[in-house]
Amino acid sequence: MRPSPRRITVPALLALILLLAACGAQDAASPSAAASEASGDGGTDESQPASGGGTVSIGFEGDIASLDPSQGYDYISWPAERLIFETLVTYGGSTELVPQLSTEMPTVSDDGLTYTFALHEGVSFVMPDGTVHREMTADDVVFSLNRLLSPNLTPAPSPVAGAFYTLIEGGQAVVDGEADEATGLVAVDDYTVEITITNPDLTFLNILAMPFASVVPADLATDDTEAFSETPVGTGPYLLESRTIGESATFVLNPHYWGDPPANAGVEFRVGIDANTAVQQVEANQLDIMGDPIPSGMVTSLRDNPDYDDRIFVFQQVAVTYLSMDTTPPDDGPLGNVLVRQAMNHAIDKDNILQLLRGRGTVAHCIFPTELPGFNPDCMPYDYDPDRAQELMDEAGVDGFSTTLYTDPSEDSSAIAQAIQQDLAVIGIEIEIVTQEFDVLLGTITTPHEAPLVLIGWFQDFPDPSDFYDPILSCATAVEGGANVSWYCNEDNDALAAEAKGLQDVDQRLAMYQELEQRVMEDAPWVPIYFPATDTFISDRLTNFDPHPVWFVDLAKYGVSG
Repeated sequence: MRPSPRRITVPALLALILLLAACGAQDAASPSAAASEASGDGGTDESQPASGGGTVSIGFEGDIASLDPSQGYDYISWPAERLIFETLVTYGGSTELVPQLSTEMPTVSDDGLTYTFALHEGVSFVMPDGTVHREMTADDVVFSLNRLLSPNLTPAPSPVAGAFYTLIEGGQAVVDGEADEATGLVAVDDYTVEITITNPDLTFLNILAMPFASVVPADLATDDTEAFSETPVGTGPYLLESRTIGESATFVLNPHYWGDPPANAGVEFRVGIDANTAVQQVEANQLDIMGDPIPSGMVTSLRDNPDYDDRIFVFQQVAVTYLSMDTTPPDDGPLGNVLVRQAMNHAIDKDNILQLLRGRGTVAHCIFPTELPGFNPDCMPYDYDPDRAQELMDEAGVDGFSTTLYTDPSEDSSAIAQAIQQDLAVIGIEIEIVTQEFDVLLGTITTPHEAPLVLIGWFQDFPDPSDFYDPILSCATAVEGGANVSWYCNEDNDALAAEAKGLQDVDQRLAMYQELEQRVMEDAPWVPIYFPATDTFISDRLTNFDPHPVWFVDLAKYGVSG
């Protein structure tokens, strides 16, 4: 998802509607010129880092869920995947799209349906041992997108095939198992790809920039995503040197990388590190970047320390943390009653939760974050009102019940879960809290009806309101492995979402999304809790650090000194 324990979730985002095609076109003559545009780095000898040298380390409480780009959908897997794999287009230093494996931004047909990409020549797939496998061609691009759509991937199909990529003509037939290849994917020649979509859509290039659309070798990436995750092969600037589940993953420079080299000599992911320990390691310059937020109890002391003025970064996320409720429980349980879910929306004291988090965020009354195009400050259907909550419970004929809330073991998540537990007890709902490591949690909550309540979050895949409906609230994603962990499905809302997504008039489009948001809140599949602001803490040896507005961390750009 781009679940964070919360992308399902990070960064200060410009509230911009999508910037497409002409905004990033560049000269097609040189592969390294394209890499320089995308990365912001200058070219150097292929075997050496551009600057800084050394290995950049980043620490997370959770683990990398997958290194197969068809699968990983979280705030730990994506930065790891982006070290190895590349897409046709990507983001530069902002929300502007730029070419990556494509030599320039695509040409688009007059009807807005057909995108033609010219590929860089001489781009190699490189094995983890550093040997060249072969050159990438247009056939690999077509294969990669068809593989992403395939229902035959094991142990589960891609969590977003139905939400995003059925926009490709013939994609739905592949997802449904009725075809092996989408008719809208064509390799015109070795270095030209033509992609046709079913209807004009302003978000299509953003969808192609997601790591899911990474190009993988057609002869190595099988349906077994776990096997490919163990020995990933891509075109990116790094190779996976080693990985120990629950401990670490080490990435080294790709000696045959086609573009400009990174600003460092390697990246180390340290996983299973609780946030308090990570703070101590960063203070001692034993860890370069905290991948998780600073624990609430340590925020004040760190911010008040003048030695850390240039080592703490605070930014508003385009994200929402929420309590998801199983709207279609198989046993016709109380969570299936909309009145109960509305009662729970009234029962939770969100201001109190923000105090627990030292004010790091804004109360969420609805779905769309404050920094997202389409945010509606007037969307406030449920105020904190325990008396009204009890009235709704009485109206539903439900005299309390017991259920289970799943979340990750981080300090913030535990504090929020306990506050929710106390608030819901007032209206007779007894909550058992179960914490699981993030990679395990994702498996639990994406299994149908395994988790009645989930405290989770969603961070943008790209800055558009469609991304806060299609992948997490649509019928297409209320399936095993999908990110719709409330198992919510309203076909009328899906139809409205599809209509809104295709509109070219931005104001009309955003107004329609605001109507959609109101409708969803009436059905109450969630209790939106807050729109998080977050902070990260870095070592004083890290150079060039700047949170990216889409990716949060862009690890190839950071160097280390000393």
